[in-house]
Amino acid sequence: MMLKGKTQSLIFWLLLTTTIVALTVWMFWLTKRGPVQVETRQVEATLNFQLKQMSESLQWLASNPGLVLLSLPPDIDVRAVFNDQDVITFNSSLIDETRASDLLANLVGFSKLPRQADSGLYYWRDRVLLLALHQRDGQYSMVGLFFDQWLNSLEADIGYQLELTASKDSMGEAGVANSLIELPSTVGKPVYLVVRSQGVDSSATFPWWVSILLSGSVAGVIIWVFYYRPVWMRLEDIMVQTNSVMQTSDFKGRVECKGHDDIAELAVQINVLLSSLEYCYRLMAKTNMITTELMYKVDSQSSRQETVYESEQSELKASLDVVSRLSAAIESEGVETYLQPVFSQDRKTITGYEALARWVDRDLGMVSATDFVSLCEKSGLTDQLTRVMLASVLSVLKRIHSKNDPCARVSVNLSTSQFLSTGLLEYLNSLNPSEAELLGFLEFELKESTITHDFDQVEIIIQKLKDLGIGICIDDYGLGRYSLIYLQRIPVSSIKLSAAFTERLAWQSRDVAFIEGIAQFASGLGIRVIVKNIENEIQLDTLDRGLPIEYQGVSLSPPAPLSAVLA
Repeated sequence: MMLKGKTQSLIFWLLLTTTIVALTVWMFWLTKRGPVQVETRQVEATLNFQLKQMSESLQWLASNPGLVLLSLPPDIDVRAVFNDQDVITFNSSLIDETRASDLLANLVGFSKLPRQADSGLYYWRDRVLLLALHQRDGQYSMVGLFFDQWLNSLEADIGYQLELTASKDSMGEAGVANSLIELPSTVGKPVYLVVRSQGVDSSATFPWWVSILLSGSVAGVIIWVFYYRPVWMRLEDIMVQTNSVMQTSDFKGRVECKGHDDIAELAVQINVLLSSLEYCYRLMAKTNMITTELMYKVDSQSSRQETVYESEQSELKASLDVVSRLSAAIESEGVETYLQPVFSQDRKTITGYEALARWVDRDLGMVSATDFVSLCEKSGLTDQLTRVMLASVLSVLKRIHSKNDPCARVSVNLSTSQFLSTGLLEYLNSLNPSEAELLGFLEFELKESTITHDFDQVEIIIQKLKDLGIGICIDDYGLGRYSLIYLQRIPVSSIKLSAAFTERLAWQSRDVAFIEGIAQFASGLGIRVIVKNIENEIQLDTLDRGLPIEYQGVSLSPPAPLSAVLA
């Protein structure tokens, strides 16, 4: 389900705000893990290296108890060599002899304890010793330094705070500029060294509320600038164009809007309304013209002879009488439906029929379809005539499918006013399911002039008809300058070539070539090609039987009443 309007905008705003907040958090994290963090890691690596070197130095010196040292090397605070009976060597940086004797006693006692390692940290009173012990043949050799004192000297050199702790939790809030180094202990649990930068507040927290507020504001501005503002500008442009057309009463004008979204669809619907207004305006103009002529005739009657007056009066009454007769014929189903078959490529098999409206009046005789359709348009009977014809054609389809060919199609000619009338789609959408199933075998024949009337509106109506299953046939095809464009843009199911090409088939070889070219081109697009107005065998003989075309004309079969065709 597609979300539109406020819901879509709200979701878009939430996603954009969340994205901006996430980017802000990431950038804040990067600043905390920037050069300071890199420097902290470098300091950590340096400390590990120095600790390793110092441990190796202590272990080497402890493993050489026989080495005579006149004084302790720099950084070395304790050196003791003893066995179970006596102390062989003991040197200490402690000046206080009492504390030095206490340290020696602790070291002797430490040598008797079970140890985890021979190298590591050892606590003596309030001091921490880094010891290395070597034992061989009952002799013990120990070398160590006061680790806390050594760390204090390093702090001054590297500018970082160094702190010993017995637990990882003692590190406090883990900041991006902190590191934790694990140090081995000779007895008990390991000891940890915290390396903390003195120039960065590692406990600083991210300002969530400020970030969310600013991110929401920025997201709202972005949505307004790039989403709502273009929409309002396009809507305002449509309103300006519509007002311009309405104020000037130039209903031929059209609203232009680029794109294929709902706003463009709104512009198309406005154009449909403008087309209807244009049609009504033209119809009103025709009505005014007819009224003016009638008023002129009425006014001129007083200055004419009585015989001329009576003649004009009789002609006016006759026109009104014809309209009355036509209306009565439509209401009483006096307009008959004739069928003219369309033949396949073999010129024998019937593929469909063209439904033709015929009005036979008892006094007027056979009235041509062009005359009474034009009369319907002038008298407002267009929708009634369309409904009568479609109801008759649907009944014909039922009878054809039940008795003859279940795949046969029937086409109906529609004038421009019939096609553009809103009553057409209303009637088709009101059909019951059994009648709606027959729409897939129905075609509407349109003149090229109907398509050029308002291409955008026609394209919309044709798509709606295609959705109902109705096919579209372009009648008198080939005379318009945009004929090829129709085949590309409009979903046409068939075309009927203009009778002008058929009439010249016997003596114009170029028309034969044109028909052949159109047939090959249209068949490649899946469009049926019908050559109509075949009146003699000569016209048939000039066309190759291998062409993918269909045929229609009096030479093959003239229009006939339903009773004759469906007998």
